[in-house]
Amino acid sequence: MSKFTYSVDNSLKELRSRLAWRSSIVLIGFGVLATWYLVLRNDIPLIAAGLPCLLILLGRLVQVLVGKHPTIACHTLVWGCIAVLADCMGWFANPWLPYSGIVCLFLSAILIDNGGWLTAIGLTVIIGGFDLIGNRAYPFVELTTLFSLAALTSWLSAYSLFTALHWYGAMEARSEQLLEETRDHRAQLSQALKSMEIAYERQKQIQLELIWARKQSEEARRLKEQFAANMSHELRTPLNLIFGFSEIMYQSPEVYGDVLWPPVLRRDIHQIYRSSQHLLAMIDDILELSRFEMTGFNLNLEHVALEPLLRDAFEIVQPLVRGRPVQINLDMVPDLPILEIDPTRIRQVILNLLNNACSFTEAGSIDIIARCVDHNVLITIRDTGTGIPADKLPYLFEEFYQVDHSLRRSHSRVGLGLSISKRFVEAHGGRIWVESQEGAGSCFTFTLPIAERFLADVTNGKPTNEPAAISRPCLLILERDEAIVSIVRHHLKQCDVIQVEDSKALYDATLKYRPRAVILNNRPGYKKLDSSAKHEILVPIIECSLPRPAWLAQDLAVNGYVAKPIAAQTLLDKIKPLGDVKDVLVIDDDRGFTLLIQRILQSSGTLFEVRRAYNGVQGLAALHEHIPDLVLLDLIMPELDGLGVLAHMRADPKLSAVPVILITSNDEGNETNATSSILVQQRDGLYPVEVLNCLNAIVSNLKVHY
Repeated sequence: MSKFTYSVDNSLKELRSRLAWRSSIVLIGFGVLATWYLVLRNDIPLIAAGLPCLLILLGRLVQVLVGKHPTIACHTLVWGCIAVLADCMGWFANPWLPYSGIVCLFLSAILIDNGGWLTAIGLTVIIGGFDLIGNRAYPFVELTTLFSLAALTSWLSAYSLFTALHWYGAMEARSEQLLEETRDHRAQLSQALKSMEIAYERQKQIQLELIWARKQSEEARRLKEQFAANMSHELRTPLNLIFGFSEIMYQSPEVYGDVLWPPVLRRDIHQIYRSSQHLLAMIDDILELSRFEMTGFNLNLEHVALEPLLRDAFEIVQPLVRGRPVQINLDMVPDLPILEIDPTRIRQVILNLLNNACSFTEAGSIDIIARCVDHNVLITIRDTGTGIPADKLPYLFEEFYQVDHSLRRSHSRVGLGLSISKRFVEAHGGRIWVESQEGAGSCFTFTLPIAERFLADVTNGKPTNEPAAISRPCLLILERDEAIVSIVRHHLKQCDVIQVEDSKALYDATLKYRPRAVILNNRPGYKKLDSSAKHEILVPIIECSLPRPAWLAQDLAVNGYVAKPIAAQTLLDKIKPLGDVKDVLVIDDDRGFTLLIQRILQSSGTLFEVRRAYNGVQGLAALHEHIPDLVLLDLIMPELDGLGVLAHMRADPKLSAVPVILITSNDEGNETNATSSILVQQRDGLYPVEVLNCLNAIVSNLKVHY
């Protein structure tokens, strides 16, 4: 039996029990009144006067049975009433008595299943019996018809009542079901709320841990940057001297007097000079690699012919195999295409691979092979060295990994070359891999994609510098500083950024390259293009302010800015516009560097008088002792820095007009760039990183205008 049926049956039993109980009360009350009425009448036999007492006894019996046996109580009530009615019809001749059976008929229709029809049949039998006996003359046909109609009516009424009861039971069952579901959902909701509370507490804990981890990360980043800056200064300082002096020895040996320089010595000095150039570039790359996870690194993309780059690397590594039976071969297809690459980093990749090949090849050959495959240039370094075990190949490009970890290894490399090479190749959009067999040599190959506007007809070997159909969005940037262009290219990797140095050529460049937009890097308060020139440009113009070292020179009211490692011609080019300069004061805390400056000026062919000061205090004393024609000033010095020296000079009317050229190293240049950035921020409201982020967002939302 289903829960719903059980509920309906219980409701029906309860209804019948209550109706039987109330009917018994009515019977008892009617019996008491009838007994009192019959006793007062003297014309009624005494036994007939006892009939109401039967009603009282019947009502009491029903009350007793209804609590324990409700079904028996209902049957007792119905059939007892019919029996009393039949007894009354036997004692009394009143013609209305049979009609009172209609009450029993309706009562039985509710109390007993199909009770109305059974009661109608019973009453018909009783009336028919009286008619057969002849004691009473009741209208049999009329009463039978009346009982039938009453039975039908009572059945319809009971059916409606039972239907309503069924609906009630259904609604009650549904209500209980919904109540159970609500309780279940409430329990689930309570469990979910508890889980959310636990999750919230866990989230708060994780947030606290993340805040702590972020603080630790920021501290580690600060220490790493400080370490990188310190290492940069400590490494560059001696290398700047090696680079500078070797340049003077090679280009201006007459500075050292009437000395006979043998050709072999000149050639060796030239190798020192070129190697020091490369070593400085490598140090920059290693320091950038240490900051790669924090800030990434920039590519100074240029249009480079690959053949001179490979020949240059070929000549650099020749001395590495001198005295060994190793032959280095260069195999290039003719007319290699123009590539848009960073030559310093690609040269380092090639030299890293060649240095590895020279280190592990005692005899045989090392081949440098360059080929064009589809839209890529494949450069392969193949050697006949010791080879690499197969189980070591997957880890070869990891940082600080070395195939030979023993103390007896014949080389002293630290395992950074291949890791750096992998990063540089992937930054250009290429890939690098190795094939090797132990004992038979190794073959390192990397690819460099050919920019679409520099694609060559590889089949015919006819390279072209004309722009081809450009698949990526193209932007023009009006800027002479290659460093600024490189930064913009690094942050707008989804676009091809083409540099335009002259504002007069900007209009023709827009017709030639059909760019999405033109970027103008304007110093706050200055404009590169007037309104009429802007009106001629039919594409959006984006104006921004990314600080340049030249802006710092303007902000500090100095005559120029030169960064270490300094090239002799660069310094002389800065001095030349100042006119007749004879007396030069060099203020720098690096004694070797001041001597290098003196040698550079002496090798220029002009008679310079060079004085040297090794901090800001000594520099001011030298300035007051004798006013020079030019001051070469380092910014970062002990006791009194370059900014302090400039402040004293500007405050002294005698020194305020003395020309000043700032000279500082690249790592210190980061500090000066930061100073320039602050000046720009104060005027324009945005730091350079924020400017680049805004620039990236604007370019991403640009639409094609052709």
